[in-house]
Amino acid sequence: MKTRSKVITGIVIGLVVIGGGAGLAIGLAPQDQATVLTEEVQVRDVDVTVAASGTVSPSQEFGLQFPAAATSTLESLNVAVGDTVDAGAVLASISTEGLNSAVSASLAQVAAARSSIANAETAADQARQGISAADQAITAAELTIENIVDKYPSASYPLANEALTLLNAQKQKVTAEASLETARRQLEAYYPLKASAEASLSSAQAGLTAAQTNLANATMIAPVAGTIVAIASQLGEPVGTTSVGVNGTSGFIVIAALEEFVVEADFAESDVVGIVDGQSVTLEFDAIPGEIREGKVTKVDAYGAVDLSGGSITTYGVTISIPNAPAGLRAGMTAQASITTEEAPGVISAPVTAISEGPEGFVALVQAEDGTVSTVPVEIGIRGGYYVEILSGLSAGDRVVTGSDGTLPSTSSGFGGPPEGVED
Repeated sequence: MKTRSKVITGIVIGLVVIGGGAGLAIGLAPQDQATVLTEEVQVRDVDVTVAASGTVSPSQEFGLQFPAAATSTLESLNVAVGDTVDAGAVLASISTEGLNSAVSASLAQVAAARSSIANAETAADQARQGISAADQAITAAELTIENIVDKYPSASYPLANEALTLLNAQKQKVTAEASLETARRQLEAYYPLKASAEASLSSAQAGLTAAQTNLANATMIAPVAGTIVAIASQLGEPVGTTSVGVNGTSGFIVIAALEEFVVEADFAESDVVGIVDGQSVTLEFDAIPGEIREGKVTKVDAYGAVDLSGGSITTYGVTISIPNAPAGLRAGMTAQASITTEEAPGVISAPVTAISEGPEGFVALVQAEDGTVSTVPVEIGIRGGYYVEILSGLSAGDRVVTGSDGTLPSTSSGFGGPPEGVED
């Protein structure tokens, strides 16, 4: 696959530019000799592979904590570090005396808030009834006044009782109007009163839910099948918190699913752009050489982290599944992850060291059969670690210059170096 040869050519001091830069011809002269390294352009598979070092972690790890742990008393502890448990197993419990009191207090607050809402509704109904009664009284008084005024338009009342009736009707109207205003104000006051009572009810219900949840959590249940990896305290000791594991998971009890592992690796921002869920990953483990596994990308972090100690490099976490974990694999071990992000099978390719970028695009130095070297514009595709896909400009069998002793135009502006085992 790799054919390389050293050709001794003479370099004339003067360089002849052909066609306004389209080609660069270099003559041969035996008195000025330079070593030129060339390689043949061939049809190959070209791919882009990114790699990163990662850490083996449990596929699931939980830190379980009791509510109000600082004031709780541990009543039972049913497991020890190293025990394996099934999902739903009872691990430990704490005293529920204080938690029951909290539930009772929350229930009382909910009842009081509901009573306040009911009282507000009653007051609103009374205000509405008062408005209706006042409207009716005003209408009746206005009708009485209107009848008397229509009967005696000169305001001369022959009978004393008619004058008294008019006066009473006028007073009733004034009183009814005052009652109407009072009832309206009572109704207006109902709306903020109801809103306040409803807010109190919402708060009380939230408190009740939290208290009931805390009471339910007084018994610690295993969320998954796994291994107990840490316990903060024993019976007779204050309930505390411990931190353990690759990710520093904390809780009174830490449980991990040690039957399944994942690799968590940090990829550079320039590499992570080509990584997506479901991609295949080649995994190798430093502590278990020769045990190669093909994993899958299961998660790519949406946010990067800046490593200030490493030149402010931004990296993104990638989680990778490990099918058929090799025997002896342990959480915390180091793994090497390689992901092929682009592939171009069976394409014309050249070494990246043979391609340089000039003012008008990419070029290659091509050696003819007579030993002369000329500059050829090329169009490139996928850039692999050592080979680059050639879309146009070169053909299979062409010999391209990959290096020299410096007499030729510099070829050091390629995309990378030779692969392992290949000498430049």
